[in-house]
Amino acid sequence: MEKVETAKKFWNRDFILYMISFDMAEIATAFLRFAIPVYILTQTGNATLLGTVMTLSWFPFVLFTSVGGVLADRMNKRRIITIFNFLIALLIGIYTIFSGIFDHFSLTVSLLFLMTSLQSLQSPAFDTIVYQLIPMEQLMKANQVTWVLMIASGVLAPMLAGLMLAHLGLTSLMIASSLLFLLAAGLNSQLKISFKKTKQEQGIFRTSWSDFKSSLRYIGREDEVLKRSTIGLFLYALLLFPILTLLPTVLIHQRLLMGEASVGFAQGFIMIGGVLGVLLISKIGKQVTIQKSATLLIVSSSLMLLTLVLFGLTEHPGLAYGILLVGSLLVNTTLVIYSLNYFTYLGQRTDEQMVGKIMAFAITVMMLGGTLSQFALGRFFEIFSENLALAGMILPLVVLLFSFTIRIKTK
Repeated sequence: MEKVETAKKFWNRDFILYMISFDMAEIATAFLRFAIPVYILTQTGNATLLGTVMTLSWFPFVLFTSVGGVLADRMNKRRIITIFNFLIALLIGIYTIFSGIFDHFSLTVSLLFLMTSLQSLQSPAFDTIVYQLIPMEQLMKANQVTWVLMIASGVLAPMLAGLMLAHLGLTSLMIASSLLFLLAAGLNSQLKISFKKTKQEQGIFRTSWSDFKSSLRYIGREDEVLKRSTIGLFLYALLLFPILTLLPTVLIHQRLLMGEASVGFAQGFIMIGGVLGVLLISKIGKQVTIQKSATLLIVSSSLMLLTLVLFGLTEHPGLAYGILLVGSLLVNTTLVIYSLNYFTYLGQRTDEQMVGKIMAFAITVMMLGGTLSQFALGRFFEIFSENLALAGMILPLVVLLFSFTIRIKTK
């Protein structure tokens, strides 16, 4: 593990460069996460096909994130994030050039698989590098800044992407994404981060498997709070996160018969809930701690159930659209509070030698949940296409029931 040279002040040069490059990469990723699924759904009208594509896009995170954890702990993080952002930019550029020559669907699936493979290898380094840029006691503040930028990107990018996709086509989005990743790579290359090379006694895949097992033992035996909140993180990724991403897109497009711009506005509006979460945790953080993680899941799942019930009972498209947006926004607010608490606790309480491994493990847990859900939900929505809102209620109901089993006892 690299030795950390603590920054003397919060807003230092490297932290600012990191934040700018982070925001560029988030905007580019948000463009792609919005545009490609909506494009496929618009062209095919097939929710099962959409579910298949989304499954393939998440699967590399399950396979390669632990390998990324090995890279983060044993290689120069600046080089990792610089090289991988450049490779992603190059990959998108190649896709844009050849999309008019080869089969578009096959090429799109290949792009998603390769891009998420690169991001999964990069992610642990990108997420833990912040620990070397700011004082550890200000980690919550750093996480709040990161989330605000990520949410701002999530709000603006889908709205802009919806307009660009409707009026300019997919190619314009791909070019913009490639340029943003290229600029992010340039900024990453200017970061100054200390690095101490460690000896690697095993191959990278054997090391990643060993790290995964040691992370599992650490979470399972050393920290009961982290164990229970990690289970909650898996439930969130498996059942609640898809509701905020895939379900609104399908409901708005197929049930309300609205276009890409409406879908983009909805995704952006829902992301505003993240801003509310960041603002709330700065005010009520002492009352809503990691020990209350199960309570947050109970609130989230209950809000989503109520939203889908009201949506299903409403016949007016405009009112149903508003109910879906407001309810999803509130659910996202609680989930952002949960995530901020979880990753701040992880960074503050985990041993220095374990933080990269545990971060990779946490990301793998999230992506495993997302992959399993995306694999099933496309077919699930196809079967219950006439009653999507009713079928969607099953997911938060399962979370609600399981949340009571992971409550953390406090003195």
